[in-house]
Amino acid sequence: MNIITKFNYIKNKFIILLILIFFFIVKENVLEYFAREKLFLIVKKRFRISSFKDLFNTDITKGTVLIFEPNKYHHECLPGYSKYFIDLGYNVDLLLHYSGIDSLSLYDNMERVRLFTFIDLGKINLFAKRLSKIIQNYSFVLVQTTDPNKLDLYRKLDFLNMNNSIFVFHSLNNIDINYLDYYKENRIWTIGNFSKGLQINPHYFGNINVKDKSDKVVFFMTSTYQRNYKELIESSVRLKKENYNFEIIITGRSNDINSNKIPKILKNIFVFKHQSSYFEMYKLVESSDYIIIPLDPNSEYDKEYKEIKATGSIQLVLGFLKPAIINQNFSDFYNLNNNNSLIYNNTNFYHIMKKSIILNKKDYNNLKYNLKKIEEKLFQTSINNIKKVIRNF
Repeated sequence: MNIITKFNYIKNKFIILLILIFFFIVKENVLEYFAREKLFLIVKKRFRISSFKDLFNTDITKGTVLIFEPNKYHHECLPGYSKYFIDLGYNVDLLLHYSGIDSLSLYDNMERVRLFTFIDLGKINLFAKRLSKIIQNYSFVLVQTTDPNKLDLYRKLDFLNMNNSIFVFHSLNNIDINYLDYYKENRIWTIGNFSKGLQINPHYFGNINVKDKSDKVVFFMTSTYQRNYKELIESSVRLKKENYNFEIIITGRSNDINSNKIPKILKNIFVFKHQSSYFEMYKLVESSDYIIIPLDPNSEYDKEYKEIKATGSIQLVLGFLKPAIINQNFSDFYNLNNNNSLIYNNTNFYHIMKKSIILNKKDYNNLKYNLKKIEEKLFQTSINNIKKVIRNF
């Protein structure tokens, strides 16, 4: 190897090293980054994915709905809302942040859906005036997460002046005076069945695998801020000491519960998957047997989950047909009972967890069968409610 060849070899190795360092610094984790890129390619093969700027040169055919998610979250609702409109004969265009495309990784109606992505919401704001002229061509425009702090953007996109715009609120607290006129036209949608708004619950995710109960029981839970996990940890310790075979998988953005906050005896029981991609979360839910929804009736914060907002876990329960483990103070609001889930009170959480582990497969399948009835009823209620909206136009 001559000097020049050796120099080029060292230079190339150095460049590769710099690239890897860059990804570690900017992308936080190289493996995570490439995993996300792989998911992007998987979805790209199945869908037509374009930049939002391509909307300026795209034909909007009659009978097409635009669903706009301005945030980097709530993308798990996209498959469900898309399915409702497709089942009603519409085509769907999705305008969403690049990071959320794998929320459609299980979706199966790819020929009826187009994806238009953005990386920076500021660019949507910059091109809002031009986009507003394109958006006028859609049969309906659904703002999937309506945030008060994005009111100026909605105005620039002319959403508030359109007679075919629909606004989804994930909390009734976010509905202010700017949206009150839309109630009478059923253009305020909610995920839960509240005193205000029209309930449309998006709990469809695509082609899922519904499995039998595992010999090693797997619980799935999404971590949430300001949640009390003391009862879960204490019950798990007790079950572990009694040699029950189980595992608890925890995802979510909150770090309120992590490997540093559980006793050593549970290190092999709790599996933490914080910041999982949507595809990864779907697969974790598929592989689980139950979904724990640890709403606390003694928490003022959690009381909101039966008054002004709905827990996203209920969508996973219904969409993947996983019996829930939930407190009796919240179960009725979500149509959950002892026929389709496992309901605990303030004193028997341990016993309910134990019951779920030893439950035989026949009784477990009965829970799923009854859960399917609830899912089908809510799906039909939601699609009938959308028909009410369509009839007004």
